[in-house]
Amino acid sequence: MAHRLLRDLEADGWERSDFPIICETCLGDNPYVRMTKANFDKECKICARPFTVFRWKAGRDSRYKKTEICQTCSKLKNVCQVCVLDLEYGLPVQARDSALGVDTNDVIPKSDVNREYFAEEHDRKVDHESSFGKVRPNDMILKLQRTSPYYKRNRAHICSFFVRGGCQRGDACPYRHEMPVTGELSQQNIKDRYYGLNDPVAAKLLKKAEEMSTLTPPDDTTVRTLYVGGLDERVTTEDLKDNFYSYGEIESLRLVPQRACAFITYTTREDAEKAAEDLAHKLVVNGVRLKLMWGKPQAAKSDLSSGGGAQEEQSNEDGGAAEQDGGAAYYLPPPAPLSDNPYYPSMDPQRMGSVPFRKDEASSSN
Repeated sequence: MAHRLLRDLEADGWERSDFPIICETCLGDNPYVRMTKANFDKECKICARPFTVFRWKAGRDSRYKKTEICQTCSKLKNVCQVCVLDLEYGLPVQARDSALGVDTNDVIPKSDVNREYFAEEHDRKVDHESSFGKVRPNDMILKLQRTSPYYKRNRAHICSFFVRGGCQRGDACPYRHEMPVTGELSQQNIKDRYYGLNDPVAAKLLKKAEEMSTLTPPDDTTVRTLYVGGLDERVTTEDLKDNFYSYGEIESLRLVPQRACAFITYTTREDAEKAAEDLAHKLVVNGVRLKLMWGKPQAAKSDLSSGGGAQEEQSNEDGGAAEQDGGAAYYLPPPAPLSDNPYYPSMDPQRMGSVPFRKDEASSSN
């Protein structure tokens, strides 16, 4: 487009932006981020058009990151400009499109001229709404989506001199002194990830989704309790009730903060089975992915003797009021009757050594 005579300087089709389109993971955990902006510094790795490049440090122990694709290509696929992952679910394009049943391979042209024309026509549209935001997530999306940022992805790259055994910097080296991981995940291409073709990360996630098994109900039909693990301070009892009450009447809900878990008991076994089937591997409450399992019945105590077991059984039949063996307790005085008013030590006049007042002593002194 350099040979064209343009009256409008902004009609060249190049990107001009003030802030990047990035995900929370790539932005980093530092709330105070300083970015550098360079207009038309690089060309987009998808459409090869010049665009505004932003560069920043994602965290204290992270590396510098910069935008790799332009905002037009980012809006077409609803992906981050840096990691090229979905902005809403944090999934690769291939995994997201397979889960939603959307085929976007033929949407963007492959040739340079057609791709440039397609990008210009898309920029002229006023409404840049993405079609992915209008699709409701299905079961596979809920199973695979990332609910929290993964800041480990922002770590520094591996030092190539350390791999060859010749790094002389030691602890002062800004790169990681680790051996690279070999395998399918080491061969990744930004274009393959953007177009959703031959992406090893997406293939791994799709395979993981297929291997996820459903919760098998226990053979004991009396079990009506579901175990919910992975809780934190963001999940309250009311939040759990809002997610589980639609499957049936809840008999009890016990939250155990020390163990970061909860136990939910339904009134019927059918309601518990329905909740376990619908929420298995996709229970997310307030952005926290929770683990759902069937509760285990309490095992009977095997260390009780035969006499003790009979005594406990008799006690349960009598409502817990079975008499205990007498012994020394027979000679103890009966307990004081219960009173409605509470007793405090400060209410006793003899506690500090005071002498009680008697009427016979007062009459004799007179």
